[in-house]
Amino acid sequence: MISWLQINLQKHFRVVFIILLVVLVVAFVFTIGNQGPMSGRDEKTADLYFFDTPLNTEAARTQFQQDAQLSVSLNRNSRASQTLPFERATVLHIANEHSIPQPTTEQLRAFIETLPAFQNASGEFDPQAYNMIVDSLSFGAFSQNDLRRVLVDDYRINKVYSVLRGAGFVDETEILDSLAQRLASWSILFAEYDLSSYTPEVEITEDMLRKHYEDFSFTYQTPERRVVDYIEVDANDYVEEIKPTEDELINYYEANIERYQPTAPEGEESPATITFEQARLAVRSDLRLEQAREIASEKAHDLVVEIVDKELSRDSASLEDAISSLGAEVKTASSFAANETPIGTTWGRDVVGEAFSLTESRFYSEPIQHGNKTLVLFYNQVIPPVVPSFENLRDRVALDVRAELYREARANYATELKGKLEEASESEDSFGTAAEEAGMTVGSYYDFTLSEPAEGLDRRALSAMLNLEPGDVSDFVRLDGENKGAFIYVVSKDVPEVSKDDPQYTEVEQSLKNLYGQFSANQYIQDLMLAEQLRAGLVQATN
Repeated sequence: MISWLQINLQKHFRVVFIILLVVLVVAFVFTIGNQGPMSGRDEKTADLYFFDTPLNTEAARTQFQQDAQLSVSLNRNSRASQTLPFERATVLHIANEHSIPQPTTEQLRAFIETLPAFQNASGEFDPQAYNMIVDSLSFGAFSQNDLRRVLVDDYRINKVYSVLRGAGFVDETEILDSLAQRLASWSILFAEYDLSSYTPEVEITEDMLRKHYEDFSFTYQTPERRVVDYIEVDANDYVEEIKPTEDELINYYEANIERYQPTAPEGEESPATITFEQARLAVRSDLRLEQAREIASEKAHDLVVEIVDKELSRDSASLEDAISSLGAEVKTASSFAANETPIGTTWGRDVVGEAFSLTESRFYSEPIQHGNKTLVLFYNQVIPPVVPSFENLRDRVALDVRAELYREARANYATELKGKLEEASESEDSFGTAAEEAGMTVGSYYDFTLSEPAEGLDRRALSAMLNLEPGDVSDFVRLDGENKGAFIYVVSKDVPEVSKDDPQYTEVEQSLKNLYGQFSANQYIQDLMLAEQLRAGLVQATN
């Protein structure tokens, strides 16, 4: 029986997830692989486990990383990092150790409604998404099974965190200090500057290029790539064989009636229901195609069973005969890495992951449903990672060295600019004049608090002010990318007297308790994670 999750997510979130997952696939940079802590060849990771999570194959490592990326996107978590997959695996280990169960259908439904990806601008679950009708969630790098697995894991992870955070403890002095900081009235000057406008001459020598190549050659290593052969058993080849009865058509219509009903624009009355007779042709077409998919899947499954039962070898004439009897043609995909799709195909992560699990001894895959076709993959070859020669990479290395020299020069220039601004920090006017002479754009913000920031002030700058006093100049605060940022000059800072009677005292107390509880939970998980990484040889011990 198809679960509520499969039915509703399959039917009502295609647009959301297509946008979401395409962005993920484009933006995703693998940190586990050739350049990460598991960068060896497969023989080095043959027995590699991180707690309960296998990392002994390319497919397993890919799933390990991409599950974390999908979780990040569902939660709109801006804290995504290289260690996040390990953190998730650590918390899941805790959940397994304490037998935290998987959610029931109702629990999972309630959890889904709390996820930011499914909420509107007001933070409420958006039922309008249920009006979108789709056939499948399988798209791009993620499948329907991936989604359900990540949702279930995240539910259990949240349960662990809720226990670890506990009630927390905060001293009264800390609460009063935080409350005073929240209520303090600030006035500042905000001097914006784009460091990319500073382009000094940098000298690059051949020795510098070769040293950079030798020190960072691992960053130029190509990923492991695969070549697979495959066959496609097309459901369309069997549609004409399907002759559904009238009862079968009616039953199919009733089971999928929502699929055939029009959707009214918001605020308008629902249009009249589409009857079976009106939808009959569409129902017949859908039912025949669905049953044809089942036939195609069965034929592909029969082929795999024959390979196993008859112990057919990869290059045997018997295997060629078995494939020919299906009327299928063996094709060879272009080479691809674990985060890529072969050129000319629309394979998703499920197909690519299966391809990376094949070996010379286990040379065939299980049947994989892909649209109206069922695929069976066959091992062809592995193209191991390589580091191109210095001569082939020279231009790219030169660009990287130049960029590094610019970063260093601009960081030094930002320090130099701060020194000039500090020399002119005796007054608001002198600071503004010095900033403008240095090519900065100066804005002013008066009489605001942290809880009610000035309109137009970039909130990312607020944390840079916290330890400043009147007349102080902040370091260069990066606001947009690597080069755009600002210096903050504190004109005034008026800190009020506060007491436990302040109406915001309880709110600040609870906020600090949550913060300290979160810190305590994170520290505990980080310690466990590091210990396991050391055990598995994923990081080096430091003195």
